[in-house]
Amino acid sequence: MSPASRTNKKISEYSLSIVTGGSSGIGKTVIERILKVESGSRICNISRTKPPLFFNDTNTQHLECDLSSRKDRATALSRLLNLLNDEEDKGPILLVNNAGFGLYDTVSAKPSSEHLELLEVNIAALVDITVTLLPILKKRGGSIINIASTSAFQATPYLASYGASKSFVLNWTLALNEEFRNTNINALAVCPGPTRTNFFRRAGLTQRVIPDGYSSSSEEVVEATFKALAKGKSLVTTGLKSKLVSAFSSRLPKTLGTRLAGKIINKYRPAK
Repeated sequence: MSPASRTNKKISEYSLSIVTGGSSGIGKTVIERILKVESGSRICNISRTKPPLFFNDTNTQHLECDLSSRKDRATALSRLLNLLNDEEDKGPILLVNNAGFGLYDTVSAKPSSEHLELLEVNIAALVDITVTLLPILKKRGGSIINIASTSAFQATPYLASYGASKSFVLNWTLALNEEFRNTNINALAVCPGPTRTNFFRRAGLTQRVIPDGYSSSSEEVVEATFKALAKGKSLVTTGLKSKLVSAFSSRLPKTLGTRLAGKIINKYRPAK
């Protein structure tokens, strides 16, 4: 079986896919990739905005939710659990925790409320959704994909809260997967390098922070993600250059790696 066929077969195994932040970027491309395999795939998205590929049909369900709000998450998860309980098809579930954002500047330049909002979306929402769904995943089987970042491999001055949040996502996912060993669930941590999405604009940078030849498209990230999932991996760093840079930086002394990362990231601080 070819790698493409193996990947498509893996995607088609899931009776339902649940995606967070599926209205743009990597999350949107995940939905597009699933629908490419089976146009009638059942997908549920959790985010503020409905994905552009979602129509008013029985196969796509949008749960409007501000993932930084615990109250909103509780409401969305309650609706999701009701949907799952009403399902006739009790096959495996794919959960893709993709939603997240960054803050670019010195830590003191942003109010604590913005740092806490980032932690709610990047960490708390991911844990909340995953743990809430675990009892159903244990019954039905399935996979969890958590989108981390190459920022997870070292401290990232000027992206301090973002990098730290992605370190949590990486290590928590690897621990989760190990706990699932020899069960019907697996977890995959995805560490993309610079990706051509709205991430940098949302974080307060410009698109020029992505060096030519170093960035990846969301399609490339998603394809590498599903290939890794089909192979049963627990960790994938997408893009050859990202793999090399991450392998190098993770082997440096922590303080040296932090200083080098700070020098690189500081070049792109907005002019005051």
